[in-house]
Amino acid sequence: MKKQKLTPQEAFDGHFAAVYGERWPALKQALLGEAAKTVLKNPFGEGYQDYALDTASVMPVEALDLQPGDQVADLCASPGGKTLTGVFKLRGEASWHCNDLSPARVTRLNSVLHDRVPPQILANIHVSRSDASRWGMNPERRYNKVLVDAPCSGERHLLHSTKEIGRWSLKGSQRLAVRQHALLCSALDCTLPGGRLVYSTCSISPVENDAVIAKLQKSRKGQFEVLPATAAIGEATGLGWIVLPDRFGCGPIYFSVLEKTRA
Repeated sequence: MKKQKLTPQEAFDGHFAAVYGERWPALKQALLGEAAKTVLKNPFGEGYQDYALDTASVMPVEALDLQPGDQVADLCASPGGKTLTGVFKLRGEASWHCNDLSPARVTRLNSVLHDRVPPQILANIHVSRSDASRWGMNPERRYNKVLVDAPCSGERHLLHSTKEIGRWSLKGSQRLAVRQHALLCSALDCTLPGGRLVYSTCSISPVENDAVIAKLQKSRKGQFEVLPATAAIGEATGLGWIVLPDRFGCGPIYFSVLEKTRA
């Protein structure tokens, strides 16, 4: 008898049931709900808006350990919440290069920044539109703190869209992981020796999380170390940290913390 082909929704459920086991039904239900939000209070006074984002989204920025005077690159920066987390924390006392590939996303990023950051601070924030996977080839782009909040499957979003979940496939996730690895290689090239690189996604898939870091360990052997990752909430993975909504009410957010050891 010919085996019946699974629908994308059935394949999605089967894949993540295999990954998460008995936890999957509760995790799926939590993903269908709303994530807890944190409001970033604007430190720049009246006339500049606060910013609300998923509580877990601030954690990759906290993992960067930003300090005044840092040279920061945010390679996939739109809509801007993670950039603002750092800018607000340091009250602008660093320099940022914020990039995204899509014209629409760059427009959104610029709007978010201009509504919340005064001109004297905006002068320290350069916004560009380019393919960040090619940044590493430019020797002028070197930073001591680099964030790659990579495009990912975003399973919370998928579950809220019949159209998007109808397109899901494991092969699609694997294709995204190839792009994520390319971005991470470029980001590593952009990181100064001794600098810190944080890779993050809003995916629950190990294919797009730990597996991308593991691939980098093979392709860039000896160039970096994986540092211990932790946060106020969440749980350890093999090579990073993840916050999942079934246990913590926010997320998903995954991040891994790397230190560049040599060029």
